[in-house]
Amino acid sequence: MHFSTLLIEPPGIDSQLLQLMLGPEKFRVRTSECGLKAWNTILTEDVPDLVVMDADLPQQGELQITAVQLLEMMNNQAQWSNIPKIILASNSNPSILKISSVASVNAIILKPYDPRRFIQEVYTSLKQHIESHIAEVNRQHIQLGTAFQELIQLSDQSRFNDLKSFFTQLSHMIEKHFDFEEHFMARHNYPDFIDHHDNHKKLLTMVESMKVEMAKSDKAITAERIVKLRTDLFEDVNDDKQYIKFLSSLRSSLVG
Repeated sequence: MHFSTLLIEPPGIDSQLLQLMLGPEKFRVRTSECGLKAWNTILTEDVPDLVVMDADLPQQGELQITAVQLLEMMNNQAQWSNIPKIILASNSNPSILKISSVASVNAIILKPYDPRRFIQEVYTSLKQHIESHIAEVNRQHIQLGTAFQELIQLSDQSRFNDLKSFFTQLSHMIEKHFDFEEHFMARHNYPDFIDHHDNHKKLLTMVESMKVEMAKSDKAITAERIVKLRTDLFEDVNDDKQYIKFLSSLRSSLVG
């Protein structure tokens, strides 16, 4: 199991030591040696599990992109905003207070730092990230269950226009849930990812078919068909129990 890490650190001995500490048995490290290169990485490359960034980034040519600017940029990117971030800073850096106020900054480590403390912060940040992902998966399951209950009530009350509108909202919830899971699964080489993805595709095809049917007809789909979709979806949720076990083992691997 590997955790992808973006290391934003000027080249030199510090960068080499950090890469040694983030050993290849647990981490895949990508490096950006200045703010400009990190900026391009954020725009063009896959989201990592963790960002480790030096607060004292060098100027690249005439352009200076600071650690604060990079943090602000990441927080404005949906997939980057919740990624844990560890900042390495000198006592003299004037931006420490501003950096410390950024919600997604898990730790600021002052130089010179204890390598053991650094690794502990890395493990703690990643554990919290996995726990947050598990909590969000469970929250989305509850949200979907509640939405199905409301949909069935609308069907029972023959509120067909409301039913069509709410079914569209539900379809977006389902797509968002599947996308949320699959990004994390793919990033961590979840063994059953292909089967999970194929099952998601089948469910999305069913949802799309029902949407098209409602759009073409004056009649709404029946409560029985909504219940059937809910049953099929929550069979997939039962499969998610294996995914949660996988995430728990991923979290347990983070020991020093």
